[in-house]
Amino acid sequence: MRFATAVENELIQIRADQMELGQRLTERVNGVANEVKALDAKVTSLDAKVTSLDTKVDEVKAEVHEVKTEMYDVKADIREFKTDVMGVLIDIQRRLPA
Repeated sequence: MRFATAVENELIQIRADQMELGQRLTERVNGVANEVKALDAKVTSLDAKVTSLDTKVDEVKAEVHEVKTEMYDVKADIREFKTDVMGVLIDIQRRLPA
């Protein structure tokens, strides 16, 4: 009888230990899940910020391209103006007495 009672008590203790370990494992898994959720929220936030930065970079690139195009137009206008001025100066020089 004592042996059977001891075995029964041991089985009860083993079952209690298993339940306690199961509870600890569940708590750890829930803790990890909560941390994963927090990290996922941070990653989602960072993704949104990166997307916003990408959009801004694209806008700046478009503006730079526009400014470069305008600058080339201004340079072309300056060259044309210089050519016209040179033509006027040459014409004045021809009309002056030697």
